[in-house]
Amino acid sequence: MLVKALLVALWAGLCSLDDGGMQLQIRKPLLAGTITGLILGDLTQGLIIGGTLELMWLGVNSVGAYTPPDITGGAIVGVTVGITSGGGVAAGVAFAVPAATLILQLIVLLQTYLSVHIHRAEIDAATGDFNKANRWHLYSGVLLFLARAIPCFIAVYIGNTVLSDFIEWLPEFIINGLNVASGIIPAVGISMLLTMMLKKDMWMYLVAGFVFAAYLGLPVLGVSLIGIVFAGIHDYNYVQRKKLERDTAMELEGGIDL
Repeated sequence: MLVKALLVALWAGLCSLDDGGMQLQIRKPLLAGTITGLILGDLTQGLIIGGTLELMWLGVNSVGAYTPPDITGGAIVGVTVGITSGGGVAAGVAFAVPAATLILQLIVLLQTYLSVHIHRAEIDAATGDFNKANRWHLYSGVLLFLARAIPCFIAVYIGNTVLSDFIEWLPEFIINGLNVASGIIPAVGISMLLTMMLKKDMWMYLVAGFVFAAYLGLPVLGVSLIGIVFAGIHDYNYVQRKKLERDTAMELEGGIDL
């Protein structure tokens, strides 16, 4: 279990660095949970729990001063609990939310402290010592790595027996309620997706995807690949339209100057 705990901690740390810099989207609950399940030896449960949490937290975004729960750490801990305790999706969802809230508090405290690093890096940059300024950023990355790695390590290595006992202690009606909630959550997430798709310039893609899947029998991968083609065409047309509008505006400005 020590090796698995270290691997999960390493994965959580990499997801944390992605959140702070790389932006490869590996921090999303679906991928973060799936790889966690692979490490723990149950890829299927990792995919199911991670996908459920992805839909549950689909609309969670940082807006202004609001900092949302740490969905990455919550997903990793949720998958860990669901697999190691044998509680499945219900246990994973039950533990993911408080874990996300707890890890958020750690990250907020860390970000408050990292403001000191920023000021020191600015001082070193002002004096021309750019190597030292870069080291402050590297130190910040290490701390950000540990902010998720340590809680996830504890969840895997120390919490295995404790979590199993806790799941067994929970009354049956709570487990049943969580199972029902875990079935409703994906529907809520899909509804949120539909509210984004049902717009004047998007609804036709939704209808096309439904036709491909329901009437032509294409698999999910095939529909996704066609969706990528449509997305590329849509993006190209959008860029060309904006370019035409910009050129037209410049021509009008030139005409006015004359």
